[in-house]
Amino acid sequence: MPANARRSGFCMLFVLLMSLHAEEKAMGPQDLLSGLMENNPEIRAARFRFEAATKRPSQAGTLPEPKASYTNVGVGHPFSWPNASEFAYHGFGISQEFPFPGKLGLASEEAKREAEAEQQSYRALVLDLTARLKVAYYEWLAVQKAIEITRKNGDLLSRFEEIARNRYSVGKGLQPDVLKAQFEVSNLEQQLAMLDEKRQRAEAAIASLLAIPNVNLSAPGEIQPSSLSMSLDELLKATNESPRVKAEQKMTYARAVGVDRSLKDFRPDFGVNLQWQHTGGNFPDYYMASVEVKIPIYFARKQRYALEESGARLNEAKQNYRATQQQAIYQVKDQYLAIQSSERILNLYKSTLIPQASLTVDSSASAYEVGSMDFLSLVTNLTTLISLERQYYDEVARHEEAIVRLEPIVGKELIPFGEVSK
Repeated sequence: MPANARRSGFCMLFVLLMSLHAEEKAMGPQDLLSGLMENNPEIRAARFRFEAATKRPSQAGTLPEPKASYTNVGVGHPFSWPNASEFAYHGFGISQEFPFPGKLGLASEEAKREAEAEQQSYRALVLDLTARLKVAYYEWLAVQKAIEITRKNGDLLSRFEEIARNRYSVGKGLQPDVLKAQFEVSNLEQQLAMLDEKRQRAEAAIASLLAIPNVNLSAPGEIQPSSLSMSLDELLKATNESPRVKAEQKMTYARAVGVDRSLKDFRPDFGVNLQWQHTGGNFPDYYMASVEVKIPIYFARKQRYALEESGARLNEAKQNYRATQQQAIYQVKDQYLAIQSSERILNLYKSTLIPQASLTVDSSASAYEVGSMDFLSLVTNLTTLISLERQYYDEVARHEEAIVRLEPIVGKELIPFGEVSK
């Protein structure tokens, strides 16, 4: 087997083993963040794009390449030897173009500003994808908790079914109670199948962000909503540090420099040429120096429109900057209101609705066992409890997702990732 084929086989085997290892390992929040930064192709592409932008300032601020030339002047026929005539010679020259003073500096400055804008765009992309990863993870947590709740209450409903069958067997219960209990158990199985589909969808979204075939997530502990310590005013001030806003701001600076560059283009560029003309030992050598000036006489059709184009691009950048600022302000207010509303709803679930529903189920179960309550009321109370518990954890996930969606807007992490599952 050729060496290249063996190496290719080893590489494929290594990739396969790493993929299998990634599938088997249970990944926690920090593992997910590390995998996102290392594997996500969008982040890698943006990183390369930023690195490429950092290479442009030096190129833009450097003089054009000098030109070397060779000239042969023949007398009577081409390519005469120098001693054939005093007019025959070999010429060796060099020329250099010099843009008008300030043009190269402005070109380098504009490229530098564009690279700074690209850096902020890279940061914004990282925060956006990180937020998407966290949202998918919190959705997975909510579904995982819903599956746990449904299975737990499914066991309780199975016990109620057994009680209904026992009561029916001794003539104290009704057959419709048994059938209703069996129906509710089957209905929970259907709900579990739907929840499992949602769980797989959330895992697929996470695996897509990490650019791996499958992902195995670590099971969460008790889920508690985290606390946002920043006020609305602090969040609004923090939008000035948002990478999205700063990227547009840096682009505005770059376009302003572009206007200055267009103004400089009305100035002439220069060129210097030096040549040594070697005529041979019988005749003296000649030396020639010349200066060229590139006169922008077509400025009315070229430089003028270039200046207008630069001005339009500057105005565009300013409006984009304003639009991004306003969008950031709206998004902060929108998510902050969602967080405040969610906290009130969570408090209502935790302090009132779920405790009352739980007590109702307990008392209903005792009442049904002694025959003082019908089975339909018991099942209704139990399904209400299941629904409230699932709604609570769905609301916890929405609360965390709202906080996470603020992070790309304000440009920093607001809560440690994974704190919700502690």
